[in-house]
Amino acid sequence: MSVPVTFDITLEFLSDWHVGTGQGRLGAVDAEVRRDADGLPFVPAKTLVGVWRDACETVADTFDRAGDRPGAWQDWVTWLFGSQAARTGDPTARAGRPPVPAALTVTPARAPDWLRAGVRNRPALAQAAVVLRPGVRIDDATGTAADRLLRVEERAIRTLRLHAEASIAGTALTGPAGSTGATDTGRLPEPAELLLRAGARLVEAVGGKRNRGCGRVAVLLPGTRLDDAAGHPTVTDTRLADLLAAGVPPTPPAPPTPAEAVVVYPYARMHPDRRRTVRLVLKVITPVVAQQDVLGNVISSRDAIPGTALLGMVLGRAVRAPHAGGTRPGRVGLGEVSVSDAVPAHSEPHDPMSVVPARPVPAVWHRSDKGRGSTVHNTVHGTRASEDRAKPMSGWIVPAGDRWRYLDPAKSVSTHAVVDDDARRPTVASGGVYTYLGIAPDTLLCADVVLPADVRLRLNQGERLRFGRSRKDDFGLVEVVEVLDVLPAPPPPRPETGPLRVWCVSDVLLRDERLAPDPSPRALARALSAALAPTAVEPGRDTTAVVSCVVVEEATVVAATRREGFGVAWCRPRPSQVALRAGSVVTLTVTGPVDPQRLAELERDGIGERTVEGYGRIRFNPPELTPHQPAVTFPGDSSCPDSGTPDHPSDDLEAGARDAAPNHRGPVHPLEVNAWRRAIRRASAHLSPGDLIPGIDRLAGNRAQLGALRRQLERLTVPNGSAMVRHWLAGTGAVPARRDAWTEPVLNEIAALLVDDPNRVWERLKLAGTQRDLVLAAGREDDVRHRLHTEAVTTAVTDMLRRLARQRSATTGGIPDRDTSTSPATTAKEQH
Repeated sequence: MSVPVTFDITLEFLSDWHVGTGQGRLGAVDAEVRRDADGLPFVPAKTLVGVWRDACETVADTFDRAGDRPGAWQDWVTWLFGSQAARTGDPTARAGRPPVPAALTVTPARAPDWLRAGVRNRPALAQAAVVLRPGVRIDDATGTAADRLLRVEERAIRTLRLHAEASIAGTALTGPAGSTGATDTGRLPEPAELLLRAGARLVEAVGGKRNRGCGRVAVLLPGTRLDDAAGHPTVTDTRLADLLAAGVPPTPPAPPTPAEAVVVYPYARMHPDRRRTVRLVLKVITPVVAQQDVLGNVISSRDAIPGTALLGMVLGRAVRAPHAGGTRPGRVGLGEVSVSDAVPAHSEPHDPMSVVPARPVPAVWHRSDKGRGSTVHNTVHGTRASEDRAKPMSGWIVPAGDRWRYLDPAKSVSTHAVVDDDARRPTVASGGVYTYLGIAPDTLLCADVVLPADVRLRLNQGERLRFGRSRKDDFGLVEVVEVLDVLPAPPPPRPETGPLRVWCVSDVLLRDERLAPDPSPRALARALSAALAPTAVEPGRDTTAVVSCVVVEEATVVAATRREGFGVAWCRPRPSQVALRAGSVVTLTVTGPVDPQRLAELERDGIGERTVEGYGRIRFNPPELTPHQPAVTFPGDSSCPDSGTPDHPSDDLEAGARDAAPNHRGPVHPLEVNAWRRAIRRASAHLSPGDLIPGIDRLAGNRAQLGALRRQLERLTVPNGSAMVRHWLAGTGAVPARRDAWTEPVLNEIAALLVDDPNRVWERLKLAGTQRDLVLAAGREDDVRHRLHTEAVTTAVTDMLRRLARQRSATTGGIPDRDTSTSPATTAKEQH
């Protein structure tokens, strides 16, 4: 079947694999695998796209050799994966054309949702997805292992099946409607499908050491299956066979032309003056990088997504209500739209819809004990006590009744490398190693959008959008949680007889008389005087009644900030913007009448320049500036409600995992098998011989009889092995000398442990009953124990025999016999 513009990709790993973080754990592991928030290994989209593009370039180069127009198939590769302007010899850069954006967007390849939910809060299951592999370096001269070069690496197990989602530009994942060249048929063009399917067929391995047997994988697209009935896995793609059988065109048609990067919207108002505010609640799915600064090779993100990034999506999704003349997207003037930054938000755990947007901490708030105390001083009412050693605060606050909750958004660190095609490793010339510090997944963001009353946003709950840097792969994916279309307007601020305090809740762009940037309190006072004057002067009233604002220096705390941007349409950096930083507090003395309704309009629309993009958001006389010592709840305070994760998964989580996962009678998952094997080895290591088989310590010096018991373990792994073990037990009991050496109670214990009582070994290992930390869903313990019974017996008895040999050595003072035997059931299965 042909591929739709949005399709799933399955990675079936045929060997252990390693996609690392570039870091290790001191004294334990030299190379760690990359894990997601649930502790499971995953394949970053950059890794998958990199090897996939390399394979598609190989296919395109082969097709172009037989083609009539050189580079015709490479144009399709560029359309799919984007141009590489930094690469030497890139045809787009050589021709002087702007870079071509990638039409293909791919999400990271992760475990299924039900599996991630099943291992959540179960660290034993998450750890079972990774094994340790030791390695040494061979000395070239001696041919032996070099000294002090032993290393231990983590690798993900081969049985994990990962899933990613790919989308071609023009679907809901790309943001503004009509911003890219989507196909009209809703299906992938045949040349692009041929390249992707053939390239996926050529991908044989991903990750580190893939040239040495690690990371063997099968990339499965829709309609592709993996057959391993003959013992050797084989990928079958009937659609690829049909495309090749139809013949590869020597000159394929040109790829679709992307839409214009610039969409012009009129600034004039096209709707009545009546407007409303819509609240957009977003949830971060993959880290979002809204670039704040670049330090060396580290790109840091802001805590919020700027309104500049949201504006294009809002304009593209704005449609008129049906009763207002049909749905005509994009017919909204810039003068009647305002999009705030998508700031961090807080919601109650049991009520996801109770979302409250955060605001930057006022610059007049100082926290005691050098920023680590629990007391907050509001310096707008006077200087703080010197003995408190208070320090200015930063971050975000959320109102919670008569208190405020301090919010520190989490950040995620992702390190990547640009692999040189020739050297097949990161090099300085190719870009080397770089790190993204982005907004962490599962973070709630909230943005307020001001729209005309007869215009609505064409956004649905669960829809996914992309923002920020590198949003074509691992970053920038957010999900729409809710669109609150009826947001009650706050009451207009009442001007008091005292000073007017202005709190900047976003950056404010201001200019002086010479039109130069002026991030100062006086510039804000001038802007407010001009904004309040038209509503303060009435016909027939003396013009001396015009409002005038004067800055009160003693109660004003401000700071400046600098914003850098990049014009995607022009492929050039934007001019730097110097603004009054969010959180600044300016106290003004106002002369003249002030209209409360006009203050409410300024709070809604903003002050200064580029208010459409979220700049210039201010609050007048907010409650945050009223108390002398604001009551703030910090994370970790006893008064803060416990938001941590429970020790055990909740019943709801187990129910959700059980619905999607294999039921309690379904097949045992490899993660469960590995987790139980680790639990068996740990329990066996702490089990003494007398605890496993009471009375067997008296045989510590009888190597012949213990050797005979060891041979019975091999019989348990063959068909009808239980009968052979019973025959040995009967024969041993029939010989008086052997019966006296073993004694009847010990033989009975051995019979119960090996063949008669399936639950005896689990009782001895303390793994009987409910083991909710070792299974994906309740009720699956018996299935796992049935599968691993022989392995558990073999492991426990082998460890017991080894300890008995050590006891004999310690008693006699001699050297114990070398134990060269291994557990038959665990020789090939044991994981380090």
